[in-house]
Amino acid sequence: MIRVAETQGSTEVILFNDCSPDDSQSIIDEYAVRYPSIVRKMRSEHNLGVGNARTEMCKAARGRYILSFDQDDIMLPFDLGGVIAMMDANPQYGASYSGKFLFNSKGLTGEVHGGSLSEFNAFFAPKININAMVIRADVLAAHDYFKPVPGCAINDDVFLMIRLGADTEYHYDEETPRLLYRVHDKQNSRLFHHENQNPFRWMAAYMTEQQPALYKRILANNPPKLTPENRRWVLGLMGAAVFLRQKETGLAMSIVNRACEIAPDDYGAWEHKLLLLAMAKRHDEFMETFQAAVERFKGQSPTKELQFINAMGRYYGMLRKPLPKPVATRLGELTKKFCAPPRIVLDNLPKK
Repeated sequence: MIRVAETQGSTEVILFNDCSPDDSQSIIDEYAVRYPSIVRKMRSEHNLGVGNARTEMCKAARGRYILSFDQDDIMLPFDLGGVIAMMDANPQYGASYSGKFLFNSKGLTGEVHGGSLSEFNAFFAPKININAMVIRADVLAAHDYFKPVPGCAINDDVFLMIRLGADTEYHYDEETPRLLYRVHDKQNSRLFHHENQNPFRWMAAYMTEQQPALYKRILANNPPKLTPENRRWVLGLMGAAVFLRQKETGLAMSIVNRACEIAPDDYGAWEHKLLLLAMAKRHDEFMETFQAAVERFKGQSPTKELQFINAMGRYYGMLRKPLPKPVATRLGELTKKFCAPPRIVLDNLPKK
């Protein structure tokens, strides 16, 4: 993180000790001495929790842009100055993010997370990385910073992404990853696994409550015509409706079919249609939809096609059958292309 900050003038790094019981404060003090022109230190006498701690740092920050980062990951030395210049030149973007490579004590796990935004799944499962995301400070303030999820110790970052999804345009950098994401037994997503089961439904329901009249129209399968002003809300609420009511097969299928009709280039709608067909074990329709989705998004980001193949993988897993050979071959090709670590990852991976 310091290396990235040093490449960009007028940058500050705020290190926050949220009442840690270990020697975090001594580490923070050391960095404040080593980098007095960059590092600012903050400390809470009472544990605030992840979301509130992030919010306190954001409110104290003095820059036009904010980049949130967790203590147990590794920030890759990406061109922060170039990203800021790009965003200065493109005021329509509220935030810019990239992919992340997962690693553990043995090295890379072979997984890569991240992908371009689907407006359909923006309110329940955005495939967006908040770590190393460059966000405009005014956009962050307008969306109430990292508001915690009630009853959940984590997922404040996902909740922010979902709220941003209503009106914020993202820039997705598909070329340069910015993060090595550490996987270990003591990370919050594992420690709070049981608390992590229901928040996504709560978040989706929260967004439906913001536009009750529009949500009622969507449940009646009577969404308004898409316009630039309402597009994110209409598609986002259609996705939330399918996610929350997916066991009502007829209702969910009618909404997702309408979404694929009015927004045929949103890969999230196609992905969820495949999942519904898999749950219903409608094999012929599943295969027909799969082929149509692959053809429509052919030549675009490999992450989109991967979503469709992963949906097929889950379907064949339910059937306890192996993937058809052509699909398995294509999965291997895409995985190799998407998950092959570039030099920036290999050069910064910790030694075993």
